[in-house]
Amino acid sequence: MIRRITGIIVGVLAFLLVYWLTSVTSTPSSPNWALAALVGLVVALIWPWLFGLYMVRRVRQNRQDEIDKEVQEQLAKQQNNQP
Repeated sequence: MIRRITGIIVGVLAFLLVYWLTSVTSTPSSPNWALAALVGLVVALIWPWLFGLYMVRRVRQNRQDEIDKEVQEQLAKQQNNQP
């Protein structure tokens, strides 16, 4: 739910940015609104997916770091216990 709300906010910000950039270079018209709306919609739809991919990779990397740390601790303990 929070990702969707964040996606909508990011989409609105993208809409405003694109509309502002296109209106600076030309007079306000329907194509400017259409382009800005399209970009805002695409950003709002793609943002939760991209954020999800980022979070999955981050969690996976943290899990792998914990596993590597545990392996290093066990190897160190094993080397210390050898006669």
